[in-house]
Amino acid sequence: MKEQLINALPMVVVTFLIALGSVAWLVPKVRAFALRVGAYQEGGKSHGIGKRLHSGALPNIGGVAIFLGFILSLLAGSFFLPSLMGDVIIDDVRIKLLSIVLGATFMCLVGFIDDMWEVPVSLRLATQLVAAGLLVMNGIKITFITDYFGNQDYLFFTSEFLATTITLLWIVGFTNAFNFIDGLDGLSSGIAAISSLALLAVAVNFSNPATSAAMLLLAAIAGSSLGFLRHNFNPAKIIMGDSGAYTLGYVLAAVSVLGALKVTALVSVATPVLILGLPVVNITQVTIKRLLRGRSIAMANNDHIHDIIRERSGSKRLTVIILWCATLALGTIGMFLSKTPAELIYLTIAGTVTLIALVCFLRFREAAEEQKDLRDNSI
Repeated sequence: MKEQLINALPMVVVTFLIALGSVAWLVPKVRAFALRVGAYQEGGKSHGIGKRLHSGALPNIGGVAIFLGFILSLLAGSFFLPSLMGDVIIDDVRIKLLSIVLGATFMCLVGFIDDMWEVPVSLRLATQLVAAGLLVMNGIKITFITDYFGNQDYLFFTSEFLATTITLLWIVGFTNAFNFIDGLDGLSSGIAAISSLALLAVAVNFSNPATSAAMLLLAAIAGSSLGFLRHNFNPAKIIMGDSGAYTLGYVLAAVSVLGALKVTALVSVATPVLILGLPVVNITQVTIKRLLRGRSIAMANNDHIHDIIRERSGSKRLTVIILWCATLALGTIGMFLSKTPAELIYLTIAGTVTLIALVCFLRFREAAEEQKDLRDNSI
């Protein structure tokens, strides 16, 4: 594990820093563009049978900055891949990476169009199935279930049909689950950062052809999410919209199936239940609740986990922090179950908390300065 970590460290650090820096730099540019073209959402307005919870007019295409920073960091980090694996392996890994990038592009594009003009649910689902199908066609699929608590390496191997079906359901399901959790300032970007850092710690434990690709993707997601959180923490200056939620959800779902992460936790069972569990729990309870009430699953409403906690806590910011802590707790359990060394678990927890606290502090300080400027100008 130590050798794997040392060898991959330059790639991870460079990818992470470029993703963080580029997204943090791009967001103000995307925000200005969104305001010019009218790509924003009015807070407090009705949304489905619920209402939007933010205040004022917020640009809603922040996912464009996330996607661009994600791609830039992947391009930079990919230069390290040949030194981490053989020539034959690198070709196969590049194909898998390209399929994930192409699928993420589809997700960002359909999300962007939906943010601007609204896309029918059927078309969104069709695009998601195409993007998920790209993964299956290029060998990224759930082919076995790990036996975590028994004596066997694998509980059972799936058939080709079952592998395809489970993978499509997982990719499409989690993409939408992540979109559902995007309801409060900073919530989804923080969850993406915490989950990707936890999965990154798990990936370091395994050495197989796709591990390096998984670490590259996870470092890019973590950096992009934190770079966006720098501007998205309450009070947010921009929201990621469907373009960002679909991109992050899709890539997180894909990387959880890729290579070494098949060993993390029962693939399609423990991975979403643990490290990626919160969005899954949320969409499950929302789906059941809406079906029991005879309402459309796709009809927006304020009945998510974050809405329930917000109403009881009386604070949007406290609700976000509570759900971040829940995600970190689930990630910690996932790391322990995957036999991640204790020192790496503690380092991941400390690093995650420090990074999130830092970017939130920067946003909080900026917001305080903006309020001060407004007061000075009003005098």
